[in-house]
Amino acid sequence: MLLYFLYLILSPILWIILIFSSIFNHKIRTRFRDLPISWKSALIKIKQKKLKRKLIILHAASAGEFEQLKPILRRVDHDKYFVLQSFFSPTIFEKEKDSSLFDAVCYLPFDFAGSVYLFFKKFQPEILIITRHDIWPTHLFFAKLFKVKTYLINGNLYDESSRLKWPLKALNSWVFKHFDLVIAGSERLANNFKKLVSNDKIITISDTRFDQIIERKKQNKTEHFPKNICDSKNIIFGSIIESDFDVVFGAIKIRYPNGDKSLNNLENRLIFVPHEVDEKTLLKIENKLAKNKISAQRFSQMKDKIEANAVIVDSVGILADLYKYADLAYIGAGFGAGVHSVIEPAVYGCAVSFGPNIKILDEAISMHNLNLGKMTFSANDLAVFFNLMNNSSKLKMLKEATFKFVEDNSHGSEKIIKLILE
Repeated sequence: MLLYFLYLILSPILWIILIFSSIFNHKIRTRFRDLPISWKSALIKIKQKKLKRKLIILHAASAGEFEQLKPILRRVDHDKYFVLQSFFSPTIFEKEKDSSLFDAVCYLPFDFAGSVYLFFKKFQPEILIITRHDIWPTHLFFAKLFKVKTYLINGNLYDESSRLKWPLKALNSWVFKHFDLVIAGSERLANNFKKLVSNDKIITISDTRFDQIIERKKQNKTEHFPKNICDSKNIIFGSIIESDFDVVFGAIKIRYPNGDKSLNNLENRLIFVPHEVDEKTLLKIENKLAKNKISAQRFSQMKDKIEANAVIVDSVGILADLYKYADLAYIGAGFGAGVHSVIEPAVYGCAVSFGPNIKILDEAISMHNLNLGKMTFSANDLAVFFNLMNNSSKLKMLKEATFKFVEDNSHGSEKIIKLILE
């Protein structure tokens, strides 16, 4: 409580900093400009269309968190509930503001007492559902004051989180006690939440991302590559960043010492999907492939046929749909800040490998512990993983087990809906 008072005391200073930052930061400036407009529009819709329905707010800070909410939004009974979707990021707000998944949309205010008080005073929700990480002390304080039921779903609190360390642990213990219920994605995560709140406020239900990637797979009808992509066995390198390059290209050199000749003999093809598709990154990948005597073609330059043994995807937003073309997947950033999504390839039954930094991604930890995800420490490790291409029976078993892992963790959305909204 003492730390929260300190947080409140510092708020005016933070407010001044934000106002000053808005001069130089387009996103902050956009939020300041469009927040009151979004509130006015949402309030008009509530007045016109809410009728006798209960108002619930679902909040997502970013695009990734909104993806997690989609399975929930699809299953909400709109005859009983008026759904107000709140966003923090202007990017996702502009992209999704006209979505049919909710009844109205607005910006969530910055976590200042006056703004938050007005938010709850004007909208008067009965339920607030937050997913993943975007937890603000003052929002939870006023939600409790206005008798709003608050739920954290897909709760993620990894072992080394700063929330569990001094002095933030005391503040977060106070903050999390304001939730009526915390729904963690696994027992491992639930045990971490128990360090902050009492056991009776914590339950375990699978992360809704599993439901979302299954739904996305069902809708994935677009053919992104020419038909001859199926003439080869493919390895995809998803969301790779520069810290992956030494291991990735070292392994490629070991596995394919003669470049194109080796790839042709083994009937393999490489697909690179960098996390950033700026020209500098694309050129680095092309140069490294050229040094390994491997021909490369950019995704944007493909026509009726793939003409090279390596494809470099210079487009964003399609990675999750490209895994259907691969047998093996190496997922990037495991030698950086933390590995990216491992269940996007898993839903297609790809055998998955990644670097050692998996501590912030619970499903990567689970896959590693179940021997479904190969942790790679060196180029030699990754080259050994590539050898799965030579063992069709082992690869088939691993692909089936990997897909089953996703299936076994599905249906969390139905359970959450039943628990909170029925």
